[in-house]
Amino acid sequence: MSYRTLLTEYPVGARRRVLLAVVVLALFISAFEGQLAPVLPLLLDDLGMSLKTYGLITAASLIFGALAGYLGGELADRVGRVRILVPFMFLSAAACLFMATADSVAHFALARIVLAFVEGVAVAGTQPLIRDFTPRMGRAQAFAFWSWGSVGANFFAAAVASATLGVFGNQWRSQLFIMAGAALVGAIVVALTLRDLAPEVRRAVRLTEREAHTVEVPQGGKGLGLLLARRAFWTHVLAMSFLYVLLATMNAYAQTMLVQQFGVSVRAASAMTMVFWLSNLAMSLVFARISDRTQRRKALMVGGGVAATIFLGAFLALMGQGSEASASVVIVLFVGVGVALASIFGPWMASFSEHVEEVHPDIQGRAFGLNHLLNRTFILATVLFAPRVVEATGGWERWMTIAWVATVLFTVTAALVPGVTGRHSRTDTDAEAGAVTQPAS
Repeated sequence: MSYRTLLTEYPVGARRRVLLAVVVLALFISAFEGQLAPVLPLLLDDLGMSLKTYGLITAASLIFGALAGYLGGELADRVGRVRILVPFMFLSAAACLFMATADSVAHFALARIVLAFVEGVAVAGTQPLIRDFTPRMGRAQAFAFWSWGSVGANFFAAAVASATLGVFGNQWRSQLFIMAGAALVGAIVVALTLRDLAPEVRRAVRLTEREAHTVEVPQGGKGLGLLLARRAFWTHVLAMSFLYVLLATMNAYAQTMLVQQFGVSVRAASAMTMVFWLSNLAMSLVFARISDRTQRRKALMVGGGVAATIFLGAFLALMGQGSEASASVVIVLFVGVGVALASIFGPWMASFSEHVEEVHPDIQGRAFGLNHLLNRTFILATVLFAPRVVEATGGWERWMTIAWVATVLFTVTAALVPGVTGRHSRTDTDAEAGAVTQPAS
C-alpha cells in the first residue's frame, strides 16, 4: 500500500507543512474518540452505572493506554511511524463501534479499555513524526500545534454533542457512531497522505530544512540504554511528570473546583475554564515562536514554571476567601496560570526531542513512549487521589497546595535540564564538516 512507501528526500515547503497538518489531524481524531464527558449523564443513566464505577473504568483505561503508549513507541521505531498509525486508526474506528453497542457495564468497560489501548498505540507515532518533519528552527511551534489536537478535541466533542444530540434523540451512542465515522475518514486521509522518512533521511539532525548534521548511530540497539543513562532524559521526564499533577487537575476538576471553592455557577465555571484553555492554546503558539526564533528552550520552561508558581500561589491564597473572593481577581489569576503554562509545553517537547536525537535519531518513539508511561502514572494518581483529598479535608486548598508543590518541583527540575549542542547556525567550516543537504522535492 502507498502509506508503506518511504520518502527518500526530506520534504520542504508546502509539502512538509501538509504532512505536519495531517499528523495533527491524526492526533485530533484519536483524541476526539472516546470523549464522553458531554454525554456522560446519559451514558450513566442508560447503563445504570455509578460515577464511582465509571471512574474505576477510566482509571483502568488510563493504565492500559499508558502501557500501549510505550508499546506503540517501540513499534513506531522498529516498524515505522506511519505503518503503525494507519492500521491502528482503522482499529480505533472499530473500537468506537464496539463501544457504541455496549448494553452492559462489563461490555462498556471492555470496550473502553480496548479503545484506550488501540488509541495509545496509534498516537505513539505522532510525536516522532512531528520531530521527523520539523527542523529545530520550527519544532516548538510544531509541537504547540500538536498539543492543539488533544485539547481542541475536548471543545470539538462538546460542540458536536450540542449540535447533534437533539437530532438523534439524545442517544449517547450517536456520538460514538460519529466518532467512528471521523476515525474512518481520518484513517483514509492519513493512509493516502503520510509517508515515513527513509532511515538515512530520518537520522539527519536538522536545524533548518536544508541544513543538517549527522549523528553517530550506536550499533547493536544500544541507543535506549545510552538515553536512560543521560541526566537530560530523566530531568525532562520528571519535570513534565510533576507538572502533570497541575495539568491533570485542571483538565479533570477545574470546573468542579471553581464551583465548590468559590461558589460560582456551573455556567460561569465552564466559561472560566474555557477562557483558561483558550488563552493557554493561543499563547502557546506565541511562546513557541519565541523559543524557535531564539532557540531557547530551557529559559521558556523555567520562566513558565516560575510564573505558574507565582500565579498559582496567589490563586491558592485567594481560595481561603471562598465565595467572598472577587470574581474578577479569580479570573485573572486563573487565566494567568494558563498563560504561564503555555510557555512550557512546546519548548519542553522540542528540547526533549532534540536531546533524544543527539543520542540516537531512531529512538524517538521509545523515548516519548517512556515519557508517556511515567506521565500517565502521575495523571492516574491525580485523578484517583484528588477527590479523596478534597473529601477528607472538606475543600480544594490542600490538594491545590500539593499541585503548587509539584509545580515548584517542575521548575527546579527543569532548571537542571542541560543545554543542547548544534542549535545555532554554524559557520561555513562547520557546515562543510558535518552538514547534510537535501535537495528540494
